Amino acid sequence: MQLLTLRRKSAVKQKLLSFKLRVSEEPLCQPQVFLVERIFAHIRSATMISTTTRLGVLGLATSAAMLLTSAHAFAATVVFDDFNDNQLAVDEPYPGSTNSNTIAFGAGTRTLTAENTSNNGNAVAATTLAAVGGSLSFSNSDLATGTGTVTYTNVGDISSGANPFFFFDVGYFDNVANFIATAVDTMGNISTYQEVLQVGFDPTLFFSEFSSMGTIADFNSLATLSFMVDTTNVPGFGAVPSVDGSLKSISIGDDGVSPVPLPAGGLLLLAGLSGLAALRRKVRA
Repeated sequence: MQLLTLRRKSAVKQKLLSFKLRVSEEPLCQPQVFLVERIFAHIRSATMISTTTRLGVLGLATSAAMLLTSAHAFAATVVFDDFNDNQLAVDEPYPGSTNSNTIAFGAGTRTLTAENTSNNGNAVAATTLAAVGGSLSFSNSDLATGTGTVTYTNVGDISSGANPFFFFDVGYFDNVANFIATAVDTMGNISTYQEVLQVGFDPTLFFSEFSSMGTIADFNSLATLSFMVDTTNVPGFGAVPSVDGSLKSISIGDDGVSPVPLPAGGLLLLAGLSGLAALRRKVRA
């Protein structure tokens, strides 16, 4: 009997450990952390209920918690550019010159433009922007500064849902740089977004964060879309040499869309907690 009890305790422990590991892979907001902690507290204290019942209630609560914690991660997204089409722009001869490379992309084109703004005596491959094997990389040789711009034409309709956004899947980034995104619609309206990127920056850019001096560009009908990284004169830092970084892809998503309604997930989780509380009261009685 003692051996059987130990085995049952071990099964519950393993289930708890598995749940902790799964939850730790997703970022939790404070209310979710509180609910998860309550699950663990109730299960630990309900020592007199059967292992089968305990695991069943834990499974219910676990599923509900994972629905809550994964809703944002599984918001509807679509890859805009995976950079699998190889392309190269290298600017090396003279500071201030540019080198561009254009290829067909969707219904329009994609152009990579590299501009070396200062090579400080090291002009060999001073500034490079390259799409190779599923990665877009921007690099400056030692002591060099420059800009890298990717421009898309005939973009069309990329907006859908209540709160659309760009998601930049960052491969690596090792310094600081000025980032400027520009959207121009078919009526000529221009919207821009500017940010000083630092290590660990937020890779999500909502369409609502773009601004304009006049009419906001219509993301349902874009003529061009461009993203530029500039290390020539970074606000607050000045010229920043030797900056390197890469993107694995650019995706478009909608934060207002989720395959599981959060209120339903919350009710399911609360039901699991209520079940545990009821079991504890029954055992104490």
